[in-house]
Amino acid sequence: MKRGTIWELPLTDVTRTVMVLSIDEANDSYRAAVCMILHPAGAYPDTLLSVPIADPVAAVAVPVNLTQYAAHRFDQGKLLGEVSLDTMERVERTVRSVLGL
Repeated sequence: MKRGTIWELPLTDVTRTVMVLSIDEANDSYRAAVCMILHPAGAYPDTLLSVPIADPVAAVAVPVNLTQYAAHRFDQGKLLGEVSLDTMERVERTVRSVLGL
């Protein structure tokens, strides 16, 4: 559950691809992580409110799909990798824009 990592998390009826947004200290302290649900590459256009991701998985991040998952969800999940610092910075900007921060 490290910030900037991308996971496939099996849920009851679906598997979600998510990026961890919350800081590592909060993830460890609260045994949960705030995540952004990722969509298949090309599902949304590249705008000020979306971020295309090429690596470690082809996807698009749209910051209106935020949720929290308990740590135990990651026990059954698959770590796909970590986004670059540049990608994380773009994601941070879109989240701040959507939330008015």
